[in-house]
Amino acid sequence: MFSRKFLVLHFIAVCALFVACGAPDDSENGPVRIFNMSRSEVPDAAQHDVVHRVKTRGVGGYLARVFNDKNDVQLEAAQSIGINPIYSIKDAYHLKRPVKKIATCDDYYLDSLTHSMPYLVPEAADLLHDIGRAFTDTVLARGGRECQIKVTSLLRTENMVDKLKRRNVNASGSSCHMYGTTFDISWTRFNYCDPNYIMYTEDLKNILAEILFDMREQGRCYVKYERKQSCFHITAR
Repeated sequence: MFSRKFLVLHFIAVCALFVACGAPDDSENGPVRIFNMSRSEVPDAAQHDVVHRVKTRGVGGYLARVFNDKNDVQLEAAQSIGINPIYSIKDAYHLKRPVKKIATCDDYYLDSLTHSMPYLVPEAADLLHDIGRAFTDTVLARGGRECQIKVTSLLRTENMVDKLKRRNVNASGSSCHMYGTTFDISWTRFNYCDPNYIMYTEDLKNILAEILFDMREQGRCYVKYERKQSCFHITAR
């Protein structure tokens, strides 16, 4: 007979594996009941009886291990192609390196920004468009409905970083976001173009992971899977 302690530890390990890896690979398309899913896995769960599965192929391991590009690696890339950090918004008018304004479009949905500004250097802006377009196309190709990634953070001034550090002691003062090369994409929230057709969040997260894995393999970016912030932290190369 297994001891109670062993069974508890086994249950915790299984839960940790599911959270880190997302839904099982090769999931089948089709609707499933949501009674056995947490509210965090299904948006507006109280308003929907079913959630639709979308086939995924996985990236070969825990997302936290696969996407673990450290801050110093991303920072080096950010400094090589990014702008010089600015302290406040008014300093943006004196930038020598061009930046592009980011706004909700066909390829992605821009979330409300509280600690960043909607600007990226051209390389990062192009990367974001490509990620968003590939994500939407992949979901559609696998039998889902149109859905967009949500961008949650972009360019930060030094002043914004200072304020974040005061609120969060773990926040880094050497933020890649200050160079306009870096953006965050949520892996818990997506923008549904058809609000009546809800897809399993873990499937969408894994499809996004597939896209990011391919982009990183092409040498276009570095990626960090952020648990606490529930986002992929991405720096263009």
